[in-house]
Amino acid sequence: MLPKSRILSALLVGLGVALMAGGLLSPALINADGRLPLDLENTTWTIKDEQAQTRLLTSPDGRVLDAPVSRQLHLDVQEPATEDNVSIRVGATTMRDSMQADADRLITAQTWSYVMNRVTGEAETDADLIHTIGFPPETVPVDGHWLKLPSDAEQTTYPVFDETLRESRPAVFVEEQEIDGRTIYQYRQVIEPTNVAELYEGFFTGTEVDGEQWPLFHSVTRDLYVDQITGLVVDVTESVDDFYAPNADAPVEERQTVLLFEGSRDDAQVSASMAELDGMLDPATVRVIQWVVIAVGGALILIGVIGAFRGRGRSR
Repeated sequence: MLPKSRILSALLVGLGVALMAGGLLSPALINADGRLPLDLENTTWTIKDEQAQTRLLTSPDGRVLDAPVSRQLHLDVQEPATEDNVSIRVGATTMRDSMQADADRLITAQTWSYVMNRVTGEAETDADLIHTIGFPPETVPVDGHWLKLPSDAEQTTYPVFDETLRESRPAVFVEEQEIDGRTIYQYRQVIEPTNVAELYEGFFTGTEVDGEQWPLFHSVTRDLYVDQITGLVVDVTESVDDFYAPNADAPVEERQTVLLFEGSRDDAQVSASMAELDGMLDPATVRVIQWVVIAVGGALILIGVIGAFRGRGRSR
């Protein structure tokens, strides 16, 4: 029968080998690169303004209504999906909260489908855009980022996509915050009044006023709150001023309001998004854990080997 000291040494060696193996395999077992998870559940960003102003687009006189408005982005993660890329669909709607019929409450509705890189958040393909029922999809490039910035986001400026312009504009790093124990970076995107009709032609990119064609101008100040590890947008606030005018410098009193909106995401949605990211660690933390586990495993092996030889010496 083996001495108890040698049995204990064997157990220490076995445990040390197991720890070293676990440490070496930890990068494969722990999500540490911040890539977009395929099983996200909280993928709806709802931004609401209780006192918005909107143009009734179905009215010939362009009447402006004062009513709550909700802007919503919903992300669907779809197949095919690989380790690097995933097919996604983003539904973007702006809807008036009123007692009108659905056709009058709906201001805009778009669906964007494309392949996205799970690490960088950038589009790998052009998007199929559906914006009008009964019309075939348009092919539109998606440049920059949208609902996900690069994993391990940096304190820099990123191009962020705007669905009204169908182009990206820079979002500048503002500050670092800590929310629910996670590092959050705030970026601010400021889009000065931009002539949408010069970018593409659409049903509502222009209107006729006294025999003159007035283009749609889009402007917004957008704050994105981004989880630093994953690059996912967890919160967003928007201040939108869309209007028809003969030119971008027209006085406010000469403009025709299309959308005057200032809203933010509900706190409950933000908390749900944050909770879903709890298990996602940054690569530096995982490397520390890896080397600590390997070091402990190596120490146990060494102690076990020394104990085994000492036990053998005593038995003689």
